[in-house]
Amino acid sequence: MKLLKTMLSAALLVCVLLSLAPVACAEDDPRFAGKSWDEVVADFNARLGIGERNVGYGYRNTVTGEEHFFNADQYMVSASMYKVPLNMAVAEKVYEGEISFETQIGGLTYKQLQEGSIIHSDNEYARVLWMYIGHGNYRSYRRYIAPLMGEDADTVDPQYYVNNFFTPRQMIHCLTELYDNQERYPGVIDCMKQAEPSEYFRRSESRFEIAHKYGYWEDQTLHMNDCAIVYTDEPILIVCFTDGLHNAYQVLAEFCTLMCDYAQYELAHRKPAEGAAALALRDLKLPRLSAQKEPGLSVPEPTPTAAPSPTPEAAVPAVAVPPLVWIGIALLFGLLFVFSAFGRHRLRRKRLLASVLSLLLALGVGGIAVMNLSPSVEGGLLPAMSVSTVLPFLGHPDPQEPLMGFFDALELENYQQFYAMLDGYSSLGLETPPEDSLEALTLDALQKSYSYRLEGESRVEGDLGEQEVYLRSLSIPAAEQALRECAAAELERITEERSYPELCDENGFYRPEIVQEAISAATNDVFSDASAFYRDHTFTLRLIYSEGGWFVRGDDALVDAVQGNG
Repeated sequence: MKLLKTMLSAALLVCVLLSLAPVACAEDDPRFAGKSWDEVVADFNARLGIGERNVGYGYRNTVTGEEHFFNADQYMVSASMYKVPLNMAVAEKVYEGEISFETQIGGLTYKQLQEGSIIHSDNEYARVLWMYIGHGNYRSYRRYIAPLMGEDADTVDPQYYVNNFFTPRQMIHCLTELYDNQERYPGVIDCMKQAEPSEYFRRSESRFEIAHKYGYWEDQTLHMNDCAIVYTDEPILIVCFTDGLHNAYQVLAEFCTLMCDYAQYELAHRKPAEGAAALALRDLKLPRLSAQKEPGLSVPEPTPTAAPSPTPEAAVPAVAVPPLVWIGIALLFGLLFVFSAFGRHRLRRKRLLASVLSLLLALGVGGIAVMNLSPSVEGGLLPAMSVSTVLPFLGHPDPQEPLMGFFDALELENYQQFYAMLDGYSSLGLETPPEDSLEALTLDALQKSYSYRLEGESRVEGDLGEQEVYLRSLSIPAAEQALRECAAAELERITEERSYPELCDENGFYRPEIVQEAISAATNDVFSDASAFYRDHTFTLRLIYSEGGWFVRGDDALVDAVQGNG
């Protein structure tokens, strides 16, 4: 009984391993796992005994733009593949309205000529068409189709004009133009889908629809070729030239299947990872600062029916009186005292009153001047002894000096002084050191980005003022977008360098540590020089004079610029 149980367990284990084998092969196809396209093709050539100069290959993924070549620029006999660009040149005339499918060319309609030259590969029909395009001259026809092959007719290699030579790169360019602009070449792809349904590229590949144009020419050497649009999950363009191969049919058939398998393998191993990366990077966001509002000063705003705000020329001038002016005023009142006390006056009572008033004013103004000159008084002018307090008729002091202190405090990270002048907000979220490293990097970059300039003169009317301001700061949304793009590029780089098991888990998704590695590298790159994401803001600051000083209204333009939301 024990022996029987052991045998059953072993059999079960074998069954499990056998059931897993196909999955392992599907995930890690040895033809492609850890190999580049060039390596895949090199293995293919070695397996079939193909000499390097006997073939030319081209491959392009129409979705990703991935493109590869073997002997990319080697001119080879294209045989009947030339009928693709030939018919594209004529079909474009149908698109442009110059002719129609019923137009007679050489005694046949173009519809007959198109179907005959592509589906049945009739050489005489093709000759009628190139004579029509080239006005009877073969070289003129080749010049005409040169742009379709990605060439300049005047600078192309002279070998281009020899027979019907083309290169793999030229044929892939032609197929790309045909696929990308199908409407310009009506009927061409439809005919290619009907051509030779069981030979060349279509000899053994039945999984996908194929639109192809084969070529066969034998003189002293066999030239067998094919070019096609293969409708894999992400359609691919392929071309294969052969020259003198005894197994040309096998090469064409197996090359097509190999390229289909390669495209499907790349898609299967890229799509899950792309989905995982997109999901991870979708949640990748830089932090935003949060603000705390508080009630603003109760200073009435101008109503719509009130007189319009004054222009700079019409506004009441703001006056800031320096200490030397106070000294001059004190001396003036001192002179009045001397004149009143010692001058000749008939009315002694008036003279005494004038001298007393002059003395008091001189002492008062002199005291203000001494206080303004004192180094112990921070900021110089005391609010309690401002111009508007002592001499109301001169108006409020100029807001520019306190405004410079306001923005200087922002640059120097003196947020207590900065918030003290900010009306409507108690915090913009600048003062709290973040614990998260990404938040810390963002805040540090934002704090280093500030620079400002006051534009023009201040405008003051009553207790309200305005000042044009230029402020530069980091744009967090711009840095965030750059971080996403950089992280995606890092993921692509890592993907090219690592094996599939290193990159993805059993479900085909990027491993979290791989995503984090890409994000970390991108973060260092983006914040190594954040000046690329600085933005300039120019806006009008609204000011309020209250309790002997100017306050800055915290409106949206200012708050967004300071918080880096612009």
